[in-house]
Amino acid sequence: MSQPQLGGAERDLYRDTWVRYLGYANEVGEAFRSLVPVAVVWLSYGVASSYVLADAIDKGKKAGEDFLPLPLD
Repeated sequence: MSQPQLGGAERDLYRDTWVRYLGYANEVGEAFRSLVPVAVVWLSYGVASSYVLADAIDKGKKAGEDFLPLPLD
């Protein structure tokens, strides 16, 4: 499923584990829309949106760690 990690690369929780499938929760909710209450469909969108938000925050924090602020002169 995932490519092997090379040279001690850090494992990405949101890309390299089962957690990535939470991003597809809304697709499952839509697939069962005619069989489940509408609240379940909305819940599936909440799960998928939470995954996207958490992944974006994680990637932003990691990108910010590499940023060196300019010195104030």
